[in-house]
Amino acid sequence: MNLRERVQEMLDFQKTNPTVEESYEHFYDENVVVQENSQPPRVGRALSIERQRQMNANVQEIHEFKIGAVLVDGFSEAHPLDGRSVIEMHIEITTLDGYRIRIEELGLQTWKEGRIIHERYFYDPGNFSGKAKEINALH
Repeated sequence: MNLRERVQEMLDFQKTNPTVEESYEHFYDENVVVQENSQPPRVGRALSIERQRQMNANVQEIHEFKIGAVLVDGFSEAHPLDGRSVIEMHIEITTLDGYRIRIEELGLQTWKEGRIIHERYFYDPGNFSGKAKEINALH
């Protein structure tokens, strides 16, 4: 298996609607560093799992979740599961407090031995309102 196949495995896994914990357990290093735009990073799976749980609990309805471009680079024959990937996502939701939010996002992942060790998201946080805005500020 190489990194391109591992990234596809992750995308296919997401289609099975796993729990947040299952996703992080299968694909993220225990000490993963996750960063939203230029906010301070979160270190460790537990913090990212908790933040994602809060975001998910605030969703009333998902109108769209679409994967766009997927780019994979940097792996080699000597290190087939190391490298970087970028995943383009289009998400539109209605929150429990009634806000309709559209997110156009890029996720940049750094992989080592088939696990994400660093992930940074790039999006316009100005689209967040209400409780989603509060949760998004967590790090």
